[in-house]
Amino acid sequence: MIESLLGRMTAWLLRHRLLVVLFWLLPTPLLVMGYLGVNRRLKSTVDTSAEAQSTTVAKKRAAGFSRQTEFIATVTFHHDKLTVDDKPVYESVARLNAAFKKHPCTARLISYAELPLRELFVSKDGLTQATVLEMNVSRGDYSKSEGCVRRYRKLIAKMKPGLPLPRLEVLVTGIPAFEVDIGVIVQRDSTRAEAVVFVISLILLVWMFRSAAAALLPLITAAMAVTGCLSIIYVVAGFMKLSFFASTMATMSGLGLGLDYALLYVNRVKEELSRGQEPQEAIVTAGRTAGKAILVSGTLVMLGLAGLFIPQLGLARSLAFSGIIIVSLTLLTTLTLLPVLLSFWQPVLSWPRWRWFTASHAAVDRFWERWASFVIRRPWAPILLAMAIMICFAPRIFDIRVMNPRHEIVPSHVEARRGLERVIEIAGEGQIYPVTCLVEITDGGTWDDPRRQKLLIEQLEKIRAMSSVAVLRGPDLLMSLSVNLLGVRLGAGFGDGFAGRFISDNRRMVTFDVHVKKVTDQNLDALVLRQRRELPRYFAKDPGIKVWVGGQPATTWETKKMLVGSLPTMVPTILIAAFLVMALFFRSLVIPFKAVLLNALSLCTTYGILVLVFQQGYGLSLLGVQGGPQGALSLITPVVLFCVLFGVSMDYEVFLVSRIKETFVAAGGPKAPPERQQEIHLEAIHRGLSRTGGIITNAALIMVITFAAFVSGVLLPMKEMGFALALAVALDATLVRMMLVPAILRLVGRRTWWFPGA
Repeated sequence: MIESLLGRMTAWLLRHRLLVVLFWLLPTPLLVMGYLGVNRRLKSTVDTSAEAQSTTVAKKRAAGFSRQTEFIATVTFHHDKLTVDDKPVYESVARLNAAFKKHPCTARLISYAELPLRELFVSKDGLTQATVLEMNVSRGDYSKSEGCVRRYRKLIAKMKPGLPLPRLEVLVTGIPAFEVDIGVIVQRDSTRAEAVVFVISLILLVWMFRSAAAALLPLITAAMAVTGCLSIIYVVAGFMKLSFFASTMATMSGLGLGLDYALLYVNRVKEELSRGQEPQEAIVTAGRTAGKAILVSGTLVMLGLAGLFIPQLGLARSLAFSGIIIVSLTLLTTLTLLPVLLSFWQPVLSWPRWRWFTASHAAVDRFWERWASFVIRRPWAPILLAMAIMICFAPRIFDIRVMNPRHEIVPSHVEARRGLERVIEIAGEGQIYPVTCLVEITDGGTWDDPRRQKLLIEQLEKIRAMSSVAVLRGPDLLMSLSVNLLGVRLGAGFGDGFAGRFISDNRRMVTFDVHVKKVTDQNLDALVLRQRRELPRYFAKDPGIKVWVGGQPATTWETKKMLVGSLPTMVPTILIAAFLVMALFFRSLVIPFKAVLLNALSLCTTYGILVLVFQQGYGLSLLGVQGGPQGALSLITPVVLFCVLFGVSMDYEVFLVSRIKETFVAAGGPKAPPERQQEIHLEAIHRGLSRTGGIITNAALIMVITFAAFVSGVLLPMKEMGFALALAVALDATLVRMMLVPAILRLVGRRTWWFPGA
């Protein structure tokens, strides 16, 4: 039924091919705009879920604390020899601060001059100081905040030559600055990777197709799918926060799958043409056969990606959304645009006719003929070899450790990272990862009530006394000060002066930030858990008070908890869905059972090697990673990779087994007597592997190059993702599909095709 439908659809497309071309060409200018601008709209951090405590804290702070601006930039000033008290430094900083204060992006400026608490703004050696710029930006307007960062940096570049100390280091950091810099990094790395993929893939495709003209087709369809997906992401990101990983996912998957699918399709057309079919008939045949395999493969990939919707996490759902969109568009371009382009390209599909093309392909075909014969004669040899390799690496999966991504994932040369290191020199690393607690009076009262003030202050003192806490800043921050300094009253009571920033406009909410002495995942997680356990218990004596614990440490803890908690649902859901789809497609229970089992072994092997490289550091320097290993993988990597790899690695299973099944059915296997059925089964394995072995290895090679190109990126999570995807595809195409699958099918014999009721 599916084959017939695809055949009729392909024939209709060929009859209306000009209409199809116009359908894809008309939106091209809009697609290019989306492609060029998408990374400016994506974010490095997204909320966990709407119900999470960290999200609640963030929303309440943004809505109720006008003195706690949502968007802040920190400007750091540093000189290797002169201190903040030396005249050239003092005058240079004063001039820049005066310019910042007048800038339309600045709502409020806080510096050492306005608030002379040295430990807040100046490093102990006096060489570094910071100024805080609260931006005049509406809540949720991320684009404007990032635009302000760019304007601040332009202002600095313009003013520096005229300063008393022109060589003073001036850096802009903060969350909006990181968003700007990460967007630039992702755009640059993606563009470089795409260029590498384009050049290398073009060369390989010319050889694979024996045609320079045909080699362009996969690149065209893949490019259309990627630009279309990035344009959709660009539009959606204007209404909701999406992770910058969304564009990476779209680009990697779109290029890899797009080239794979087009390679299979075009190769089938050329095969049918070589058998003497007319061009249109060959394209329709490819649409029925190769198109069916591509459609099922894409469905399996989307099923794997859909598993990322199960955790209620913004990051996971960003990846699921972009992944499903790119696979859908890749299927659409392959099954609609590609056959039409082939109909136009057909007269030059075999150009140029170089003799060495024919000779090299004949040698490859002979190799796969011999390999298929070897596997059928000695099936245990490839099984033992593949299993030996898996046994060496797969057990390493039990050593997996994950860590919360922090500023270290951004290269040290990036301005936002350098500026943050200067902030750490002033305040310590614990100051940039505060646990933010919010305490709200819900019965109509306010924090002007002395009794409730006393209750809160008692708890704040208890937290300050914890051995793991370095400092706590809250509404009682300046109660110890009872003097006027420079004509400004700094504080004499609860919520006075600077401490008033921690009290909401309606006086019903207070926040306080808790900073740990030593920043580790264990310390931050422990602090979040302790506050969530003890604060509600302490304030339970006042039923009119409610407590939330948020901040970035809470967000990452929630992410970890939700990911781990989703695994018991996610893994079986994906496995069962994939099993059912493959069982219905192949009309076999053995095929999907074997595919799921081998996929699990392949994934475990990939994870094991990933642990050796990124967690333990073997060969890490060869990937361009500076310094030693982090000792753990990025928090999101293992779960995301499971969903992505499970779907992507099913590609070659479908390509190989569908060709074997097609040959088996064409030879009358289902209706043959048992003895003859066994012979037909072995012939189908031999023919299927001989016909698809070269295609699968070529497709895998292109996909490995596509994913490996992203290892050249500078962001560590991107390196992990690119490396793992390239490795998994390489293992899957060699150890699994070319060795284990045909060998197991040989051993199982004709029982491979058993299906209830068939």
